[in-house]
Amino acid sequence: MRFAKVAETMERLERTSKQTEMIDLLSELFKEATDENIAHVCYYLLGQIAAGYKDLTLGVGEKTIQQAIALASAKDVDKVEDRTVALGDLGDVAEEMVKQDENPYSEFFEAEGELTVEDVGRALKMIAAASGSGSQETKTKTLAALFAEADDLERRYLGRLAAGTMRLGVGDMTVLDGLAVAFLGSKDKRDPLERAYNMCSDVGHVAEVLVRSGLDGVKRIRIAMNRPLRPMLAQRVSKLSQIKEKIASEEIAAEEKYDGQRIQAHKNGDDVKLFSRRLEDITYQYPDIAENVRKHVEAEKAILDGEAVAYNFEEDTYYPFQKLMHRRRKYKVEEYAQEVPVKYMVFDLLYLVGSSYLAQPYPERREAVEDVVKDRKYIASAGRVVSASLDEIEDFFQDCLARNLEGIICKSCAEDATYEAGAREWAWIKWKPSYATKLHDTFDLVVVGAYAGQGSRAGMYGSLLCGAYNEEKDVFQTVCKLGSGFSDEELQNLPDKFEDLRVDKRPARVQATDDVEPDHWFAPQIVAEVLASEITQSPVHTCAQEQLGKGLALRFPRFQRWRSEKAADQATHTSEVRQMYESST
Repeated sequence: MRFAKVAETMERLERTSKQTEMIDLLSELFKEATDENIAHVCYYLLGQIAAGYKDLTLGVGEKTIQQAIALASAKDVDKVEDRTVALGDLGDVAEEMVKQDENPYSEFFEAEGELTVEDVGRALKMIAAASGSGSQETKTKTLAALFAEADDLERRYLGRLAAGTMRLGVGDMTVLDGLAVAFLGSKDKRDPLERAYNMCSDVGHVAEVLVRSGLDGVKRIRIAMNRPLRPMLAQRVSKLSQIKEKIASEEIAAEEKYDGQRIQAHKNGDDVKLFSRRLEDITYQYPDIAENVRKHVEAEKAILDGEAVAYNFEEDTYYPFQKLMHRRRKYKVEEYAQEVPVKYMVFDLLYLVGSSYLAQPYPERREAVEDVVKDRKYIASAGRVVSASLDEIEDFFQDCLARNLEGIICKSCAEDATYEAGAREWAWIKWKPSYATKLHDTFDLVVVGAYAGQGSRAGMYGSLLCGAYNEEKDVFQTVCKLGSGFSDEELQNLPDKFEDLRVDKRPARVQATDDVEPDHWFAPQIVAEVLASEITQSPVHTCAQEQLGKGLALRFPRFQRWRSEKAADQATHTSEVRQMYESST
């Protein structure tokens, strides 16, 4: 497949604000792909060169891309930098400035004819693989050669792909919708594709199997070592008594809820890999956790679900999440491992020595956790109580709060309480103090736009437009304008934080009324935790509008923190907002 075909589709995707048109464009593109290139096509649409968990990155920054454009255009890098400031987009700069017909760096990369999807994949992997002495020159000249081989439109999207700023508004579920339309006839048939994706976290792999082996092949995709599953998520309620109503088992397991980072650990002999909630390989961030899994998990092969939490071993208490943030680094990792020790609390087992445990009920999975994870100083099974009494669960909840924990996760002990990868199920319910009163509800919302600041905020953003995620429709529906809770420094940094996500028109996956149209639209990517006083009906917001006739809005929203560990589709769902609204009225 010619890369020009992909670039043409990307341009059309960029122009549309209709989700149905976006899915149709993807479908037509996928129909022309083969099993040898469709995975590449899927990754490029998402701004990736491989599945996220493979930790395959180009390792190039803005300066390197500018130098590559300068080499490919035979112009001074200062001129490239000036055009970058003027245009604000490295793809646009590459499209404008690179006009040479010859490739002066063909020894680094050369296409055999017209640039193909496979050619681009080969060049990008060469860039990603370059390491050691002279690697930066190799990366720069290989990228320059790729620019030289491309035409104008191709250069635009190659530049954006290198910079990681596609701005197409395409998400994983949008790609699955396109695949369903292309090969199954309707996006209503997405479910088996989504189940397979939840199992393997690799939309390219799902697409490749679909083209090669059809739907039967997709249904055979199973859990595998070193390939993370999308994590199971919990529902929430506004009253403790509702837990017994929602969980259909006599006994309920109440586990400690930690204010830490969700980590899926894969142990394959002495090889241990750790994956974040966003399915990124973060093994390098937590060498201490990897070592403790290697030493103290008594199984040759196992996949564990748990939470890393910063711990004060002298005072035997937990630190808040902000303390754990210091461990998010690429440098001085060992030094900060000493400064901020962490404990890995394991609450589920998904795979053990050749057998998937996903279909096993929670009690059996928990028993297996206790068999293979022997409690040590730095690794242990999550604390819990199992009871049919809400009073006992309430006592455990209060004890957790006294030990600086966030609250509890209540889990069904029924025979059908299986682990549903990627799903938000009533088999798990989280309960925190903030849920007990409607004056303190927290939401993880996706920022989709910004309003220009006035007065003291002139030259900055005055407020942000935020939305919840509608999983069924794969869209983000607006729920509030967020303008309070930011420090002066955070306010000043907002334009820079969202610069690479700015788009010219409302993204196709954002549903908003004209009454809330912002001054700037953003590709939905960044998640913020927001505190609000209550949920009310609103004629101007679109959250849950289809079910209620009017939308839902948050009153007095206040910024709490950025949730960088969450992907946009892991934000608060519109169904959650609606359930909370209905339970409070």
